[in-house]
Amino acid sequence: MTKPSGWKVLNAGREAGLVLAVDFATTGRSDSSFSDLAPLLSPEFTVWETRQPHTAAGMSAEDYLALWADEVAGSGRTVRAVLGYCAGSVFAGELAARIAARQAEAPRFVMFDPEVPSPAGLYRDFAAMMNQFASVLSPEEVAAAQREGVAAQAGAPDFAAYGDELVRIFMERAGAAFAREELDTELLDEFVAVFRSFVSYLNAARQIDPTAAWRTATAVSSREPTEGAALAERSVEVAVDHTDILRSKRVAEAVNEIIGVYASS
Repeated sequence: MTKPSGWKVLNAGREAGLVLAVDFATTGRSDSSFSDLAPLLSPEFTVWETRQPHTAAGMSAEDYLALWADEVAGSGRTVRAVLGYCAGSVFAGELAARIAARQAEAPRFVMFDPEVPSPAGLYRDFAAMMNQFASVLSPEEVAAAQREGVAAQAGAPDFAAYGDELVRIFMERAGAAFAREELDTELLDEFVAVFRSFVSYLNAARQIDPTAAWRTATAVSSREPTEGAALAERSVEVAVDHTDILRSKRVAEAVNEIIGVYASS
């Protein structure tokens, strides 16, 4: 098989079976990621994580799922487990269901602080991104951008439109600061492209009803369990902050136990 474009290898384990992880992971984010979790898992597990397409704008949920599922099917490998983080749990549930339909035994499905994307959650991510630019923007500029983000929600007709408005605000605010500091505008373009891709990813996730899939899952929750976790077949709570859930050794131990059941069941 050629190198998959929709997946990156986080751990080349000792076994052929795959552990698939669904997340929108970006460099420099404050939240932990599957890149943190993978080294803490059993070394036998082969862990693949989703890649985001370079031209994700306008992609549907089916576009994402077809990319990821077809490459897994083309590998010819059995999937031991599917993991999902936050909104990635929406895609992960549907992916696990599709894989279960084509292999002898359904993969384990584990989700971490699962949530359906919402305008409030999108604003939270936008505000966090603006805070990351505190070295370029003044505190007043960061606060002004965040106020504009709150106000934009009232005038946006839907989630996608709200995302477009947040992209516009970011471009204007960060663009002015980059020009003032004479910074490389190509770098700004990269940040804008990543955020626009993230909005597309979240908007596509909203096209999926995760209820049925989440009822088959084990939810691993941080100190503040999400509403989605209440739908899970089984729940595991770990006293860790949300931002650290995927870098916790206790979480890794729980995942090793959950996935390990597959081999003996």
